[in-house]
Amino acid sequence: MPLTPYAARTYFPSANRKGIALCLSGGGFRAALFHLGAVRRLYELGVLQQVRTITAVSGGSLLAAFLARHWHALSGTPLGPAEWNARIADPFRVVTSRHWNMWPQIKGLLLGRNAGVRAIADRIEQSVTDMTLHDLPRHPEFMFCATDLVRGAPWIFQRTTPTNYRVAMAVAVSSCFPILLLPYIPATPEHLALVDGGVDDDRGIEMVWRTHETLLVSDGGDALRPRWGRSLAWSWFRSASVLWNASQEIQRRWLLSSFEGRQLEGTYWAIDSSVSHYEDSKKDREPYHGYSPALARDLLAVIRTSYDRFSLIEAAVLENHGYLLTDAAIRTHLPGMPTRRAPLRIPNPGWMREDLIRQALVDSATKISG
Repeated sequence: MPLTPYAARTYFPSANRKGIALCLSGGGFRAALFHLGAVRRLYELGVLQQVRTITAVSGGSLLAAFLARHWHALSGTPLGPAEWNARIADPFRVVTSRHWNMWPQIKGLLLGRNAGVRAIADRIEQSVTDMTLHDLPRHPEFMFCATDLVRGAPWIFQRTTPTNYRVAMAVAVSSCFPILLLPYIPATPEHLALVDGGVDDDRGIEMVWRTHETLLVSDGGDALRPRWGRSLAWSWFRSASVLWNASQEIQRRWLLSSFEGRQLEGTYWAIDSSVSHYEDSKKDREPYHGYSPALARDLLAVIRTSYDRFSLIEAAVLENHGYLLTDAAIRTHLPGMPTRRAPLRIPNPGWMREDLIRQALVDSATKISG
């Protein structure tokens, strides 16, 4: 059946797509640390330096802001493992080792409109970046994704946004999870109520899938788990969670089927996946290294998605997981992508034994690390 011009413009990729888009999902500190491992492997392979656009949501926005602040180092002489740790990984782990949740939520409840979001933005400005949107690099383009509740549509903060917001405010709005924080209401003539980008698109795909030739999607977001309750409030919140999860699953199926049908090029890796899911398709290649499906599904994918502080062990395992999954995804699904020959250097090799990981992370789904 021939496509109408409207359908072609609205529902299918553009005929003249260009460049690579890297999409960093939401998911609090958990997602940010998972993405830290992913971008490390992309950088080693020389892929990160080729990216045209980075879209980011919530926890992904936090890492994207950190990368933007240090992009001059990433675009220069290649960093070795020790330099990467000193300039990127170690400082970012410090960011995720501090509590961010409680005081902004209390402040928002006590002081009302925008107070909670501003409190988060102040913390980000102190520990991550003091840049404004107009200070962002011209290449790659950074997009910090929020959701406008008034229009039910994405709202994007980027270098070309007319109002020169602080990057810290863009990240805070992108992370403004409803219920815990009131919507951010900008001082603009139009009515806007901005919340977490994950309400509309937790993977940050919508802004780039039509215009970019290749999508690299790193998904550290949450998934629906069995949970029992009896109260009326439980049924309300659970129903909303079921609806949200259904939309995420539909998007994931569409994305993977688009890759398979060659309507889109790219690859996708998720925190609940395992490198073993990639192995059978490329038997002639070197073996993949990574965690088992059981560990990924039952332990890593249920680690809390909050902004409570993460221990160094939690950070190490999440970084390893993102790093190893990214390597497997690129090798399997994008073997023709121009990459450097870069040996696998697991970021935290001391945390590959699964028995030790299970002991260390037994309470990570709910605990606030000490």
